[in-house]
Amino acid sequence: MARMSKETLHDAIARLHAELRDTPQLDDEARRMLQEIAGEVGGATGTETHAPRLEAMAARFEAGHPSLAASLRGIADALGRIGL
Repeated sequence: MARMSKETLHDAIARLHAELRDTPQLDDEARRMLQEIAGEVGGATGTETHAPRLEAMAARFEAGHPSLAASLRGIADALGRIGL
């Protein structure tokens, strides 16, 4: 199960990177924040808790960028499944 969840997390991070690349209308601050969290989550060691920050970012992007919000929530869910 943990392997499957880690694969799910990897897929969710890959989707986030693709959406960042394909969403040119993001402002520089939003793009920087999303890239930062993607990097942090990709290197998660098990001591970090990213879910609250991911949820806050998802709420920020919900209206203007719903696919980014969904990706962030998917990452938060995957992290929860593997205990991060």
